[in-house]
Amino acid sequence: MKPVTFTETVALYEKMIKNQIKKLCIYRDYEEYYQCGLIALWRAYDKYDEKKGSFPAYALVTVRGYLLAQLKKERRFQDRETCTEQYILESISGEEKRTEVFEYMSMLEENERFVLFEHFYGGKKMHEIADELGMTYHQARWIYRQALKKIRAHAVEK
Repeated sequence: MKPVTFTETVALYEKMIKNQIKKLCIYRDYEEYYQCGLIALWRAYDKYDEKKGSFPAYALVTVRGYLLAQLKKERRFQDRETCTEQYILESISGEEKRTEVFEYMSMLEENERFVLFEHFYGGKKMHEIADELGMTYHQARWIYRQALKKIRAHAVEK
């Protein structure tokens, strides 16, 4: 039987969410995955049918499945970003490199240039760049994606 309110559900199953995050070895972006766990718990609470089994088992499977889906999505994104970074760095060589980099950078906004420069040449992680700019990780990542999108579009035109 599920709890009467969602607030009670969160109080009862908060440790279960944290335990699943720990079992999946999620240490980076802990708060983000905790929120994902709460969203999954809400979905389980909302869609639970008493005829089909116990709520604790359903909540566990739903939360774990949602966390695994988020991890998979994040991994695909990281793989795509890595391929893009390698393509940009490998496609530009020698003296051309300097000219093309300046050409690409000139078409970007100041914050986009900063994020790309710090990430590629400074070797900084996105959360470090976000801290420097005084924004969230997701905002910095969005700026990074937009800059890469502009560069790809410009590279295709050539």
